Amino acid sequence: MAAPATTLLDLPDELILEIIRPLSCIRSYETQSTAFKDKKKERARQHENHVRQLALHSICLASRRLRGIAIPTLYASFNASASLYGYERVRLFHRTITSLEHGLGLNSRLAEYIQYVEIRLADSHGNHLSNDLETLELSQYYYLLGEILMQVSNIQHLSIVSVENEEFSLWSPILPGHLAAGASTRLGTVASHGFPKLQTLNLQIHALGYDSSPIHAMFHRVCSAMTSVLSLTDLRTSSFSSTGSIKPLSGSFQSLRRLEITECELPFDEVLNLWSACEGLRHIVCSWAYLDGQGVTPSDLYTGLLRHSKTLETLCLNLREVRFDSPATQLRLGSLQPFTRLESLTICEIALLGTLISLEGPFGPDLHNHISDCLPESLKHLELLFTKGVGRDSGSDPSELDDLLELWHLAENCKSAMPELARVSVRSAFRRGAPRLTKAFNDIGLQFENFEETLQFENIEEALQFEVIEEALP
Repeated sequence: MAAPATTLLDLPDELILEIIRPLSCIRSYETQSTAFKDKKKERARQHENHVRQLALHSICLASRRLRGIAIPTLYASFNASASLYGYERVRLFHRTITSLEHGLGLNSRLAEYIQYVEIRLADSHGNHLSNDLETLELSQYYYLLGEILMQVSNIQHLSIVSVENEEFSLWSPILPGHLAAGASTRLGTVASHGFPKLQTLNLQIHALGYDSSPIHAMFHRVCSAMTSVLSLTDLRTSSFSSTGSIKPLSGSFQSLRRLEITECELPFDEVLNLWSACEGLRHIVCSWAYLDGQGVTPSDLYTGLLRHSKTLETLCLNLREVRFDSPATQLRLGSLQPFTRLESLTICEIALLGTLISLEGPFGPDLHNHISDCLPESLKHLELLFTKGVGRDSGSDPSELDDLLELWHLAENCKSAMPELARVSVRSAFRRGAPRLTKAFNDIGLQFENFEETLQFENIEEALQFEVIEEALP
């Protein structure tokens, strides 16, 4: 009978590997802007990743054998922040993975193990770009990051936020030459290796300190470059604007299934441009931080959505920060009944109904459709985004959500119109009690939820930090 194992070294390689695997990085599938809306959760995730990295590093130092087993897990991911602390991590990591030598006892270069790269502007230790501007050389920091991205040909997931200026840029050096120069022919591939295994990209770029038109155009350039990445299935972007004329992308996304554009200031034409470059999207998320909607209506987006009517499963369309000037009769997006596979819908009432839901009763003489008349039978979850806090804005009692006629019509008609519907949610700036509505939905077997959301501009911490950054830049 074999002696019992007393240390890791007494175990076979296969068991050691199973012990090490749970120390892998907890990945984020959100842009920084989205992730930091729940700061406690995001910082806890970053802290746990830091602890796991320390544990893996300690295992690698224990013995040559353990190092050979743990190195692929240790180098499978890289996390850093745009801070002085993060710069040192980037510098050391760059020095290590750009070496042409193989890892000790391994048959591959360390760069070949990297599958995940995550760059934030802040970390769980309190390090943040705004704190280190006087000592951090941003041009060198982003140069090293770009060099790292040029090395990681096996990367599968990239989650990155960058600050770009006339003096420094992460993306310009790694984009194909024609995208930077504006030529009409394709020259080279993104990051030289073309990201042949990249599946998900979380992208956020902040333009600071000068005429930002070229950086705003970066969104179009990066998206054009990524059309050549045939493995890309998930693209999530945040905080983008666009200036100048709208041009078609240089290619189309062959495999993209999820496209999220959040807190943007993109004109509708730019969004439609992206949707038209995709085939068979299953998940679409689009929300605006602000847009002067003069001359446009939600219905302008309808044709672009119809392109994906046979495949779309999730749709989130938040137009509450778009300033429309059109009459209410022209604001309705259009019927979603042709979307036969749609299961989850998050939408503001102005897009769904063409007007704001009112406490005063019917929403207008020309608008007779109820909520259920616009929705497909396949729907399982409906979330309504109210543009205003009905209770506080109107000076009425905050429990008057119970008096919204459209929600009562929905409760009466939803089971016949949408037999698969299981959950209805209402989200607005001010939470209002709705005991009678809740009971009405519960009585027909549906869950009714009423959420108070944090206003987009209520959390000003990040905005203030960027003001500090802009003031400090030359």
